[in-house]
Amino acid sequence: MIATLCLNPSIDRTVQVDRFTPGATNRILSERSEGRGKGVNVAFTLKNLGLDVCCTGLLGEDNAPMIVNALKKAGVAELFIRQKGAVRTNLKIQDTATRTITELNEPGVVATEESLIAISRRVEEIAAKSEYLVLAGSLPPGCPNSIYRALMTAARRYGCKGVLDASGETFRDGLAGQPYLVKPNLQELEQYCGRSLSTLREIRDVALEIVSRGVRVVVVSMGAGGAMATDGVNTYYAPSAQVAVYSTVGAGDSMVAGLLKGFCSGGDLKEALRSGVAAASAAVSDPSGNLFPRELYDQFMLKVDVSRIQ
Repeated sequence: MIATLCLNPSIDRTVQVDRFTPGATNRILSERSEGRGKGVNVAFTLKNLGLDVCCTGLLGEDNAPMIVNALKKAGVAELFIRQKGAVRTNLKIQDTATRTITELNEPGVVATEESLIAISRRVEEIAAKSEYLVLAGSLPPGCPNSIYRALMTAARRYGCKGVLDASGETFRDGLAGQPYLVKPNLQELEQYCGRSLSTLREIRDVALEIVSRGVRVVVVSMGAGGAMATDGVNTYYAPSAQVAVYSTVGAGDSMVAGLLKGFCSGGDLKEALRSGVAAASAAVSDPSGNLFPRELYDQFMLKVDVSRIQ
């Protein structure tokens, strides 16, 4: 089984406008609200790809059903720790003309000491039954940056491999937990090293430095620039697939799920990268996002080109 952790889930309200103009009146063409969060998104895609998955984290009681019901509908086992308050709402403004998205995100419910102790115990229970633990997304107020490191360290005692998809100090601190796999995007990798990275060689060198810290696999997603993966011995690059992009929301989450699908299916690093890019491509090209049709993923698996780089 694969477990995903979502400490700061959200209700994502997406509104579509034509040529969004700041400071002006914008007419909404359509809107939808969905229970989401990076850990939730990864769980959706993993289940969609045929893997056994459960999702845990911290969940506000007031509007929990929107997330709980979505997970149940997708067939994902839900093991959240409930706490007082409401799940945060994130507003996403999607410009249909430019295909850009402007996000306005709430911070989330403050995590209490009681809830943090409870989630630590829950993760240990799940780790004993899981091959991978995916720790993804932002942390709620009151949650220390060290929590991902602590949870990965605890999970590793049960032979459960940590997969880290975070940013900023949470990413930097999480590396000390020696995750099996990390998946920063290019912006997050530049934030980590403190400089701009303009070539594949520069990106690879920073990724190799992270591997030297005890991380087994580093995958860097670069949007339209493709993706790179390295384990310190082999480095592979896959250009992005040629697709009509519907929305980039959740693309990185689908890539994480696709990478794990590749490894769980017995693939090596090259095939895992192919699977990750195929899943991300399917997610950005379909209105269902992380719940894209499985046959779409299968089609992209045949199209994604992966090559070894020096």
